[in-house]
Order: sequence, then structure tokens, then C-alpha cells
Amino acid sequence: MIKRFKPACQGIVVGLIMASAGLMAPASAAPLNETAGASVMDSSGANLSIEVHKGTLVRLARPAEEIFIANPEIADVQVKSARVVYIFGKAQGETSFYAIDKDDHTIYSANVQVTRNLGALRGALERMLPTSTVTATMVGQLVVLEGNVAAPDEAAMAERLAKSVLATDQVMNNIAVLQPTQVNLRVRIAEVSRSIVKQLGMNWESFLSSGSFGFGLANGRDVSNIIKDPVTDLPLEVFGRPESGSTLFGDITTGKLDLNYAIDALDQQGFLTVLAEPNLTALTGQSANFLAGGEFPIPVPSRDGIAIEYREFGVKLDFTPTVLNSGRISMHVRPEVSDLSSAGAIRVEGISIPSISTRRAETTVELGSGQSFAIAGLLQNDVVQDADKIPGLGDIPILGALFRSESFRRDETELLIVVTPYVVRPVSDRQLVLPTDRYVAPSDMDRFLKGRQWVPQPPNQAANKDKQTGASLKKRAGFQLD
Repeated sequence: MIKRFKPACQGIVVGLIMASAGLMAPASAAPLNETAGASVMDSSGANLSIEVHKGTLVRLARPAEEIFIANPEIADVQVKSARVVYIFGKAQGETSFYAIDKDDHTIYSANVQVTRNLGALRGALERMLPTSTVTATMVGQLVVLEGNVAAPDEAAMAERLAKSVLATDQVMNNIAVLQPTQVNLRVRIAEVSRSIVKQLGMNWESFLSSGSFGFGLANGRDVSNIIKDPVTDLPLEVFGRPESGSTLFGDITTGKLDLNYAIDALDQQGFLTVLAEPNLTALTGQSANFLAGGEFPIPVPSRDGIAIEYREFGVKLDFTPTVLNSGRISMHVRPEVSDLSSAGAIRVEGISIPSISTRRAETTVELGSGQSFAIAGLLQNDVVQDADKIPGLGDIPILGALFRSESFRRDETELLIVVTPYVVRPVSDRQLVLPTDRYVAPSDMDRFLKGRQWVPQPPNQAANKDKQTGASLKKRAGFQLD
């Protein structure tokens, strides 16, 4: 629809046009006192960008006879005089504006784009980020943030402000960080495994013979085959004995009765410590990952038969650091420890596929450079107890212990993950000294006669080398501690 504004009489003087302004302005037009804060545009412009509920003054080159607005729902006009027109925005969108003279010549035409009111956002940015140079503009329906900030958290704050004030997610963050900071993350993963195995059993064989009749009874493993030393006539080994532990065995023969017995006792304790220390360095706001382990193949059905996919296992670490304005570090950390396990394994077409035992932690924390914290402590306790006995005889009170064998196993595993971030500052290689810079390879005499693997470099040669390479610690480098 085209809305038309025309004076009551042709060729009337400017004073009459102003007197009849009430007839030319629509009832919904903004009052003229709102023009006090409006910007003044030259009539040479071809594109107008106006915020909602705000306007601009257009000064025409010569008096206008008629004024057209394509969509009065998006923008509307008020006639200040024959050469001054006030255009104001009503709703987001785009429309066209024309002004023609009495000879039907176009005096001024413009593409009017009404955008969101960014005044509240600009005020919030000035209050919350007084030292930054962040600007907000509209590109279509998209809010674009541009400028420079000193820290990444300021850029994130500006984006949150834009989304909150304007109540929209259509925000593009083009803010540049002047000095991007790097964060080194040191993760210590300690897994402590403690196992206790206890076993106590009575294994025996007896054989009773009388004439041509014989009777035997056996319990547990074979203890009848005992090899004796030909010189000392002492037993050397009991076939089928456990791999570890202690065994008391003997042979009793009384008349027609031959009794062989073995008493097994095992008390075993194991202690295992696995320690991994992955180190990663990443820019603030960027992600980094680490994997120390491997991949194992898994057969997967496909159109052509069976395809192979690979799954990762081992020590894995993903983290995303963000250096805050106060110098503290906000981190999203995701460590994971996994290994292959036969528990839960399946067989597919004759192929055994192992399962993966996984322990994982994921958290977001905030702390200072050089500070440590434990993000996970997992304790796992497995208890297995077995009993082998002769039915009936093994259930006899007190004497039943002679006819049964018991084993007990307990496994305790504890996983502890300690995370320490550092703010790092890279320096020139010439400003760093390696631990091996002051050592040289040993001579044959030092290596064979003195057993030296490294020989300290003489102080004068080390000083000359440092002077040539410029290696020193003049500037602060490496980890920055609070």
C-alpha cells in the first residue's frame, strides 16, 4: 500500500502547508517534539537506517509537492515544512520513501530500513565494558558486535548482554581480543589398585584295600603323585599345586590304608600404581585434547559384509580454558581413563569383541594459575569368595573343614585426578636454558672406567656457549603463578 501526503491546495505557500500539518499527518504519527533527538540527513542519501521508535530529519533540495511511503506499518512521516520531512520507525522491516515536486520530478528517494533499537544495548556496553571499544550494528535481522577487548571474558560478556537486552539469539560476535592468553594444563591421573587373595584348603586321597577288594576316596586336586629325591628321600614337587602359596603334604601308610594329604594355604597382597601426567597448552577460549593409549578394531556389519571400526581407549583428556578479566582461569575439563575388559565381551560370527571399562569425569571449575584441585576420586571394591566341598561331608560342623576348600579375593581400585592450570607466556628460544645444555657426551675412559653417562661441561665453555647462543633467563617465562 502507498500512503500519500498532499497539501490541501496546489501551490499554497509554506505557511499554509505548516498550518494544515494536522491534515497531512496520520493519527498515529509521533509528535514533533520527538525530532529534538533525531539526526538530520542530507537529501543526497539513498539509504536510511532507522531504529524502532526513533527517527531522522530529511532536508530536501527543493519544496516537495507529494510524499509517498510504501508501508506505513514499518515507517511513517511527518511534514515539518515543504523542504523538511521527519521519517520515524514503527516496526522492524524495510520500505521505500519518495518525495516529488510539482512537476512530478523525484526530489528524494530512499530505501528505509527499520532495525532494532540498539540504544539500550549501547548503554549497557558502555557501563559494563568501559575500557573496551565494542559497537553494535544491525545487518538485516542480525546483530553484529565489533571492536576490541582486552580479555576473552569481555567478549563473552558483550555477547551475553546483546542476547539478554535484545531478547534474541541472532547475535554475531566479531570482537577481537588484543592479547590472547595461553593456558597450560597439567593433569595427574593416579590409579591405585590393591588386591588381597587368601586361600585355605584340605586336599587328600585315601585308599583302603583288603585282599582283592579296594576302596578309595579323594577330595580336591591330585596329591597321590609325589616325587621324592633319590638321595634325601624327601618330596620334591606335588603335581597340580597352585602357582603360588604354601602347601603342606604327607603320606601315611598303615596296614591296608594309604592316605595322601595336602594342605594349601595362600595369603597374597598386591599393590599397583599407574600414573599419567598429560600436559596440554591451548589458547584461551579454544579446546585441546590428549590421548595416550590406542585403538582396537570392532567388526561392524555392512552391505559388503563386515567393516572394521576403531574405538579409542587409554588416558584421554579434553579441556577448554578461558582466562577471566581478574586473571583467574575458568576451565571445562573432561578426563577419561579406559581399558579393554573381558567382562561383558561378546562374540559376533566367531569373533570375540572385548568391552571397554571406562571411568570418566566432566566438570567446569574456576581457579588461579598454579592452583590445583582434585576433580574425581573413584573407589571400586570387588569381592569374590569361592568354596569347594564334598557334598554332605563338607557340611559337618568342625570336621567339615577337612572336606572343603575356600578362596577369597578382594580387589580395590581408586582413581584420583588432580588438575593444575598455568597461564603461560611464550618467549624466544634464545632466552631459555635446557637441563642438558651444560652437559657433554662422555669419553670412552669416562664411560668404561668411571661409569659416567654425562660429563658436566666446564664453566668457561658453558659461559662461552651461553654468550654465543644468548641462552639466559633474563625474562619471566613458563608458568605464571599467583
